[in-house]
Amino acid sequence: MSDLVSIVIANYNYAEFLSESIRSAQQQTYSNIEIIYIDDGSTDNSLEIAREFDITILSQQNQGVCAARNNAVEFAKGKYILFLDADDILMPNAVEHLYHLMKASDPDVGYIYAQMEYFDHKSGIFESREFCPKALAKGNYISVTCLFNRAQFLKVGGFDRGLVAREDWELFIRLWHHGIKGRLLAEPILKCRKHKDVKKTRLNTQKHLIATKLFYKFPRFFIKKFLLKPWRFIYYLIAYPVSKNINQFGTSSNLPKVVK
Repeated sequence: MSDLVSIVIANYNYAEFLSESIRSAQQQTYSNIEIIYIDDGSTDNSLEIAREFDITILSQQNQGVCAARNNAVEFAKGKYILFLDADDILMPNAVEHLYHLMKASDPDVGYIYAQMEYFDHKSGIFESREFCPKALAKGNYISVTCLFNRAQFLKVGGFDRGLVAREDWELFIRLWHHGIKGRLLAEPILKCRKHKDVKKTRLNTQKHLIATKLFYKFPRFFIKKFLLKPWRFIYYLIAYPVSKNINQFGTSSNLPKVVK
């Protein structure tokens, strides 16, 4: 008998895309799934749209995507977890192909990742690669829409709720530090919506701050990045409270309520 897979869809104000995302989860060729939708304090009509579907619906005050995902996993019954962003679309055989590769993998493989196809404001295939820790130290080549072993995900604490970006990259690095690696399924399983870029100044500041936080958490892992531009890391370490509010693992104190 096949194992139950929990598809977790976290959403904040993506009502216009939500129906398509939920339907793509429902239309999987792998039948033993449950769909858990968690609304992270949306101010649009997202909850109203979600109620149109026969799925589990959770609602919480806005806490960010990391808290939303971690909190939803507490309600999941599946042996495996797959995170789907509310503006993305799963291809019909995504779960089936990820699951079969997971079952054929070694025990130290905690998640199966795959390629994704961009659409909307960008087209093309996201360039991934076979799992390699050295390459992971240079940049993230893994989509957050993976098939995770739930027990191993919980073992490391899930997402760090103190991060507002690059939370997936940090999770994959932390999993590696716990002896858990990923494995590539070399085919697209997801259509990833690319939105218009935000203002570059704000984007660059956030990017450098998150990079500094990651270096602060994993200094030996990112030592080569630090040595390339030490002045930048030193500036952000001094100018910003880098150590504040990080390493917040597991569920938040304010758990969601079940709406349906």
